[in-house]
Amino acid sequence: MIGQDDPRLCDCNDLARRLAEAARLSAAVLLTMRMARDVKVKADGSPVCSADLAADHTAKSALTRLLPGFPVISEESADAVAPAPVFILLDPLDGTREFLANGDSYCVAIAIIRDGRPVAGAIAAPQLGRLWFAGEGAFSQRLASDGAALGEPKRIHVRSLPPDGPVTLVSRFHGDELSDKVAVAMGSRATMPMSSAVKFGLIASGEADLHVRAGQTMEWDIAAGDAILKAAGGSVLMLDGDLPRYGASERQFRNPPFVAASSEALARRAISTANASRG
Repeated sequence: MIGQDDPRLCDCNDLARRLAEAARLSAAVLLTMRMARDVKVKADGSPVCSADLAADHTAKSALTRLLPGFPVISEESADAVAPAPVFILLDPLDGTREFLANGDSYCVAIAIIRDGRPVAGAIAAPQLGRLWFAGEGAFSQRLASDGAALGEPKRIHVRSLPPDGPVTLVSRFHGDELSDKVAVAMGSRATMPMSSAVKFGLIASGEADLHVRAGQTMEWDIAAGDAILKAAGGSVLMLDGDLPRYGASERQFRNPPFVAASSEALARRAISTANASRG
């Protein structure tokens, strides 16, 4: 078990680079298994295929090498490891339905949690050729068609809210009425269907502004995006206005509804709008 005084926790940018490498390696595996269609339905109703399991194995092997001693809680083995003061949350294939539908916006998402909050995160979207990661700062990097890293990472930051309204990202396969109502009420100039934690990366990179999610998500779906968006100057808040907390095994790692936005002010406006819409 990693102690709170482990010296590796002093350099969150280095932690993020290690997560990025693990995410990139797992993403490369997903590219090689693009035609996997051996789907099973898990107890929670979500799909899983051999690509999920292969990426999970690759990520865990890489994390064992890059960050030895860190316990890993993965979507594919959530019951096998208990949360600790410091642990890793892993989603080896976020957006399985997107992957199976031959879409582009699936990803690998990995975060380090310390005292219930993410201190580093990485998201690798191999079909889009994008890698986002963050510790103290937020970065993006391009990926080649085989998942190899291209060039040097670049610092990223959220953008100011466009004068003609936010670009709002909506879930491609898991839309909900509240999210649609908030997008309209906030005067969104455009809504973009998108799957997975890629939505957090696009907001962090200044390519979109807002995402509201009232439907069910899990901690490993959003922890990496939370770390990246916070480091880029954005905000992720629950609809009660509090920060997300991670490691809640008592609720089976399920998240309450949340808002991800390019600023805390925009997030709180969206929360107010969402709560008014809910009556």
